[in-house]
Amino acid sequence: MGPTVGRMPMRAAVLSPAVTAPRPLLSRARPVIPLAAMSSDGRGRGRDRSPGRGRGERFAPAGGRGRGRDAGGGRGRGEGRGRFGQRAPARAPPRRPSGPPAGFFSADAFADAGAPPALVDALAAMGVVKPSHIQAAALKALIGGGGDAAATPRHVVLADHAGSGKTLAYLTPLAASLLDADATLGRTAPGAPRALVLAPTSELCVQVLSVARALARGLASTGHAPFRSVALTGGHPWRTQRDALAEGPDLVIATPGRAAEHARAGGLDLSAATTIVLDEADVLLADSGAFAEQVAPLRAAAPATARFVLVTATLPEPVWAQLEADPAFGGTLGLLPVLGPGLHRPAPGVTQVVVDCSGGDDFTAEGGLARKATALVELLAKSRDTHTVVFCNTVDACRKVENVVRRQLAATHTAHAYHAAVSREARDASLAAFRAPGWVAGGREAVAAAGADDDRLPPSSRHVLIATDRASRGVDTTAASHVVLFDFPRDPSEYVRRAGRVARGGAGGGTVSLLVLGRQVPLAREVVERGAAGLPVHAVPAGGA
Repeated sequence: MGPTVGRMPMRAAVLSPAVTAPRPLLSRARPVIPLAAMSSDGRGRGRDRSPGRGRGERFAPAGGRGRGRDAGGGRGRGEGRGRFGQRAPARAPPRRPSGPPAGFFSADAFADAGAPPALVDALAAMGVVKPSHIQAAALKALIGGGGDAAATPRHVVLADHAGSGKTLAYLTPLAASLLDADATLGRTAPGAPRALVLAPTSELCVQVLSVARALARGLASTGHAPFRSVALTGGHPWRTQRDALAEGPDLVIATPGRAAEHARAGGLDLSAATTIVLDEADVLLADSGAFAEQVAPLRAAAPATARFVLVTATLPEPVWAQLEADPAFGGTLGLLPVLGPGLHRPAPGVTQVVVDCSGGDDFTAEGGLARKATALVELLAKSRDTHTVVFCNTVDACRKVENVVRRQLAATHTAHAYHAAVSREARDASLAAFRAPGWVAGGREAVAAAGADDDRLPPSSRHVLIATDRASRGVDTTAASHVVLFDFPRDPSEYVRRAGRVARGGAGGGTVSLLVLGRQVPLAREVVERGAAGLPVHAVPAGGA
């Protein structure tokens, strides 16, 4: 018999094909053993009785040694390193007290947090009348005196859970500075923007551009001068982007590689930039990634007085240590952490469910995959959610899940692929179809409110976005009310980002289901128990909002 989904907000449940009802892990929210072994990613080799052998990343202390857990739940010995490949400091920085996260919205109004009247009017025109916690904190730090004045601006780290409103958190004070510059300095010179936003993917650049232009339209609709913005990403005509730069945009939003290409060609000059934002800073600055090489010359081209705003959904202590050790961010200029109350926690109101797919006589990787596929089909078939995101660790796993959904659920579900094996155009089409109007929007709550029988909804009216973690990097999935982790996350940051695909923007609600095997089961239980108790899955560096 397949798993039965129990929905207990911010409670943990474990389901198994061998049982008929969920068995709650918590009778009430309570502290559990701290996950000292869940601070950053390490690696381990091991063997698991259920899914076979594999190499996987374990939840382990950065720089420490311990038992590794492979992608199938195996174990082995491994040595962990921080997200940037650097060992954690011998002494961790002090931590803020852990406790249940506050609600989504701040008690402060935009004006109280420092937003000028023009921006308050523009935000109201957008339908945004109250700031989130991270938005209010960012305004106070970036406008209300978060650092020394013009001579030595203090760099800022903005960190809060996915869906907390971080894009608007940095764009609002950025827009305020652009309005001031336009009033005092006049029109921006061709190819010399006053602000630059770097993001790791073209999808995230497009999303940031849409928010920036909505803010500019809000300014224009209320009688204020709008700022001009442009996106520079690969896959789009070079000449069009070159001409757009020549028109003198105030704000450039770009992937690092494309921005570097325009800078080398002489079309992008950063000498006038006063603010540079690194969205998904942990990815852009990672020592082991190619982005760091692309970002380095752009950092060097910025004036010494430029302020850097580093934005991330997760901030493990090794990452914080790496940033503090960077001479460009630490030292005399300083680095100010602005941390939201939901950092390293699932959003309030999210139901977390553990589905135990262990058991049976087949202990091979193929057997484990088959049991998870069976559990996935039963979850989707019984769920009232109309929009589900399924996360896999590899493209190969995504392909297998796509085939399962299309073969077994074709009458009720539409599968949309979103990973590196499909073209950018195909990914865009998948995301657009997933978010398209005309289907049952708002998830299971909207279905219930309409009094509809979900078994009688139009054919293929339920949508399944099947993705690797590329989709968890800033892409807006507001339509989603259910996230399924088909593969267990490789580190705590990955879990937080995947879980952040639901309950975005303060909407509340949503379900995160983890399909686990063998030794993954107790680890998954501990992860969701921490979430149910309002505890972070990562330690939180000192400071914050």
